[in-house]
Amino acid sequence: MPPKAVIARLSKGDHNPHLFTIRPFPTPVSHKTFLRINLNRGSLNNLDIKSGDLCHITTAEISETAKTPIIPAIAWLASDAHLQKGIALISDNVRTALSVGFEDKVLIGKYTEKVEDAVSVFVKEIEYEEPLPTAARPGTTVPKKSRVGIEKNQIEGWRWFLEHVLVETKYISEGLILNAIEYKGVKRAFRIEKIVAKNLPREINDEHSVPAYKMTESTIIELTTDSADPCSSRPSPARSKLTRAPRASVVEENPPVTIALPSRTTFASIGGLSKQIDALKTLLLSTLYQSHHFTRFNLTPPRGILLYGPPGTGKTLLLKAIASELSANCFVLNGSIVGKYMGESEAAVRRVFAEARAHQPAIVFVDEVDSLAPKRTAGDSGEGRVVTTLLTEMDGLDYSGGGEVVKVVVVAATNRPNAVDGALRRPGRFDREIEVGIPDVDSRREILEVLMKELPFEGREGKGKEEFVKELAARTHGFVGADLESLVRTGFTVGLKRLELVEGQKEEKMEEEVVIRENDIEAALKDVRPTAMREIFLEPPKVRWSDIGGQEEVKQRLREAVEWPLTHPEVFSRLGGTPRKGLLLYGPPGCSKTLTAKALATEAGLNFMAVKGPELFSMYVGESERAVREIFRKARAASPSIIFFDEIDALSASREGRQGKSGGGGVGASVLTALLNEMDGIESLKNVTILAATNRPEIIDPALLRPGRLDTILYVGPPDLDARKQILQIKTKKMSISPDVDLDILAKKMDGYSGAEIVNICDEAIHYAMRESFDIDAVGKTHFDQAMEKAVPQITRDMRMRYERWSVGGVKKI
Repeated sequence: MPPKAVIARLSKGDHNPHLFTIRPFPTPVSHKTFLRINLNRGSLNNLDIKSGDLCHITTAEISETAKTPIIPAIAWLASDAHLQKGIALISDNVRTALSVGFEDKVLIGKYTEKVEDAVSVFVKEIEYEEPLPTAARPGTTVPKKSRVGIEKNQIEGWRWFLEHVLVETKYISEGLILNAIEYKGVKRAFRIEKIVAKNLPREINDEHSVPAYKMTESTIIELTTDSADPCSSRPSPARSKLTRAPRASVVEENPPVTIALPSRTTFASIGGLSKQIDALKTLLLSTLYQSHHFTRFNLTPPRGILLYGPPGTGKTLLLKAIASELSANCFVLNGSIVGKYMGESEAAVRRVFAEARAHQPAIVFVDEVDSLAPKRTAGDSGEGRVVTTLLTEMDGLDYSGGGEVVKVVVVAATNRPNAVDGALRRPGRFDREIEVGIPDVDSRREILEVLMKELPFEGREGKGKEEFVKELAARTHGFVGADLESLVRTGFTVGLKRLELVEGQKEEKMEEEVVIRENDIEAALKDVRPTAMREIFLEPPKVRWSDIGGQEEVKQRLREAVEWPLTHPEVFSRLGGTPRKGLLLYGPPGCSKTLTAKALATEAGLNFMAVKGPELFSMYVGESERAVREIFRKARAASPSIIFFDEIDALSASREGRQGKSGGGGVGASVLTALLNEMDGIESLKNVTILAATNRPEIIDPALLRPGRLDTILYVGPPDLDARKQILQIKTKKMSISPDVDLDILAKKMDGYSGAEIVNICDEAIHYAMRESFDIDAVGKTHFDQAMEKAVPQITRDMRMRYERWSVGGVKKI
């Protein structure tokens, strides 16, 4: 800003472009127009100032002894196109600061000094006065509308609202009066007492010049009122994190900064996460207590850790354990900071980090960080402000004002890491990302051991707790820690039902009598499903291998492909083998392909996902492909699992055939492409078996029938004589038949019939028996003969030969 001598020189001359007559502001003044001076376009051009730029203003009466201040203001293009040159419309705030009245002369010039960012702004409440009448000159007294003094439970609200007001104002200066600030229907007045900038001390060209500062999202507001003094109540770092006094703008009953209270959770009480715990300890201790080793070699210790993984795997539990185990002050950033007013959320983030800096060593927990810092897009309005504030605060953790390393670490958790803004996921912010994934069998065993450590257990046939836990861990595929806890809790609830509670019996006595039995956990397994499968829950098919007649070779091949990798993984690892990726069951209709898939899911005890083709197709572009990706994502999360595609030819018909008919692949080709990429693409498919069935194998796209995708083809043909006998035995076991029915003879007569047709003939025989009499005792030979006379086998000799001759090169056919 030019010194007063320069302004005196500018004031000379009759046609001085810097000399203006002041007039009242045309509209009611808001916090955005506190410092504005409205000029016409010609005046702005003459002063070489753009609308929105800073300028300086002072009175036109200059003398050597005058103490009139030179204050900063914001030049603005007047909305009135007929405003004359030499006229300046100023707000009451500017007029009061200069002690001038309307029609007085002022000097306006371009602001040339460097504008520093304000770090802290000290604001004091003053007595609120009604705005001066337009004709009144400075010094005119008006009745006071209210006295100074904000109630304690309202101080914090006023403080963050002032932050919002000053950010909207953009430029501020010491001594600025904020009059008629209205919040929740109450008007108050404030004055900026002091501003602390980053680069101090600052050179001022003139002792009467008032420097301008820029208000940013990171600027901290300190509010002083008669009811609170921020300096007197500032907490001492030596105080305990549970008993320290709050800031001036905070009352103990409603603290704005959430403190993580110690819990009963410790690292020893968490099972299956030993690798994650070791990594967390190393990173946290290196920053909180060993940062001096980094600074010796100009290195920066880790600043942030991101825990990610599916829901229920123990991310929040790790945060609780950290708060209990480490002797550091812990603060929490969660959804409670989100406010309904603009600027409230950003102010809350700044307060949490300010508290963490004031009470080092400290840890800032950010649970569900994807909701607080989502990816920013071009259409973001207020959401990006919180992300920007979080980025600024994390970048400010490198060094304190004294040049020392800040001993603060940010630990965040999310189950949607790809939804977190990318600017956070880089070195210097979240330096390390630790996956807390779905536990494997060993991790599940550790979790169950912790959960059942103190529970009395009674196994069948003298089975011990250790042996039962090992078996249970092998059966609970896809279960996360929260699912296993729910399983044990449900089993305990089942055990409680067996007790005959006596009135007046003490609770401690009841707990001593609860014994968890193996049957209790078995009953709980029927109710508790893996978290990853709840959205796509299907009633598990209750079909056993014994329910399927014949097809022994097909059953054995399915066991080898699905059960062996799970029961004998060490053999595959030792021999360097790769488990089968996918299996295709093909054959004539009605030959138990779908029934075989159900039996496999039941016998193997795996999570079973049946895909219905029409559900994948959508009229909206990209939705069908997204549905395919979502199915495979859930299958990976619930692995080991089986994805069963019944009638897969509807989804994977050859792309050449599609193009030949319609001239383009369309949605079907896009779905097939997505299916191919998921089965054998960039992302590996581990512990997920693809099982497909079709009776039209010749139209399936060749890209699907190759090693690495559907690499094993199983022919499920019509049942032979032995298979037909077994089917009849299984079906008639539930029927009442007369002694004259010979199943061996029936099986020979049914040559060429499919399994479904054989079952249908038995059902038809029952109907013929009922037609004879509703009081009949059993189904006789004549009823079966009548049903056979009407039955025509669907599978012809030519059809059977065509299925047997079909093959695909490079794929093993059984």
